[in-house]
Amino acid sequence: MIIYNTTYNSDNSVAVAFIKWLRTRFIPQAIQSGDLKEPCLAHLMVENDGKSNSFSLQFTVENVDTLEKWYKEYGAELIREMECSFNQKVVGFTTIMTVMDI
Repeated sequence: MIIYNTTYNSDNSVAVAFIKWLRTRFIPQAIQSGDLKEPCLAHLMVENDGKSNSFSLQFTVENVDTLEKWYKEYGAELIREMECSFNQKVVGFTTIMTVMDI
């Protein structure tokens, strides 16, 4: 099992619309195939410049091959849609993590 995490930084001028888009468009589309599961959206408790907010969106995925398949079939288009909708007012970076036994 892996965790697919994307951390976003959103300009305050679009933050409400961006969160709404994640909740109503991105997350439902991302989990529709069944490849990505257990979405978790969090607001990062960090001090920004007062002009932006940071958010983390995580999903669990069976393995990297499944994630790559999902990205080619669905993810790339969702990212393009986000970029067209929010331009440079939302930027993000992705990390892929493995779950470890405690």
